[in-house]
Amino acid sequence: MRISNQLRHQTFLSDLNQRLDNLYRLQQELSTGKRLQFPSDDPVQASRALRLDSTLQRQEQFLRNVEDAQSWVNFGDARLQQIADLITEIDSIALRADNDDQTEQDRQGAALEIDQKLEQLLNLANSRYNGKYVFGGWQTLSTPFTEVRNDAGRIISVSANEETIEGSIYRQISEDERLRINIPGNLLFQPVGSEGTDEDIFYIISELRNTIANNNTPPEGYEETLSTPYLREKLDDVRERFLNQQTYLGSLGQRLQDTTGRLQDYNVTLTDALEKAEGVDITDIATRIATEQYAYEAMLSFGAHLFSTSLVDYMG
Repeated sequence: MRISNQLRHQTFLSDLNQRLDNLYRLQQELSTGKRLQFPSDDPVQASRALRLDSTLQRQEQFLRNVEDAQSWVNFGDARLQQIADLITEIDSIALRADNDDQTEQDRQGAALEIDQKLEQLLNLANSRYNGKYVFGGWQTLSTPFTEVRNDAGRIISVSANEETIEGSIYRQISEDERLRINIPGNLLFQPVGSEGTDEDIFYIISELRNTIANNNTPPEGYEETLSTPYLREKLDDVRERFLNQQTYLGSLGQRLQDTTGRLQDYNVTLTDALEKAEGVDITDIATRIATEQYAYEAMLSFGAHLFSTSLVDYMG
């Protein structure tokens, strides 16, 4: 069978282009650090790499959720500690005012101190983290607590936004694990339906202020329920609520810390597996590039010799 010059040219150019393609692919692998540029390069490994990459992305999202949750917990815990300290200070003022050696003027001063503490408490109850109310339940953009003031500007009552303070905020920290990261306001300041009762911390403190301002004398007919000792006892009950929620946040913080370490370790494992699935061996790839480069240059040299003769060379 006769092989024409055209066929030889076509075959040679095809082989030469294949060498160039090989060099290009190897250079791409070297520059990107990945040997799987297209799924067709290795369908089995490509499928495995896609699964690993998808899992890694989910785990990284879980890690971001945990870090966000930890920030919420840390902020909330710090605010609860401030409120617990505030309650202790109010109780100390009330205890001092209940002493028989206190004058009416002393008690007026104590009432003013408690009034300032009440203002601080309201500000803490409406604390915001990154522009969101931390004790506002699930509607984090709505003010949880709104006060009513008298003509002198003093707080006489506080109302809760009942549509928000009960709501819980969750973060997904694994495929099958979801945690509540906030403390709803109804578990702390004012249980739903308790406004104006001795379960409402704002009511307790405002009435404690009023009783002390009245020379430590409750209004007539309320000698028992608005006396300083009784209100201090109710304030202690509220403090217990705060301590319980602080305990919850403390245990939650530890759990999130443990989860962070576990997720970070797993992400390292997934990253290593993904690199092995789609990565390249630098030494191997450099050797293959050198081989392809040598073969390409050899073909160029051979082609220059093979196709340098023509019909004129044979007419002599």
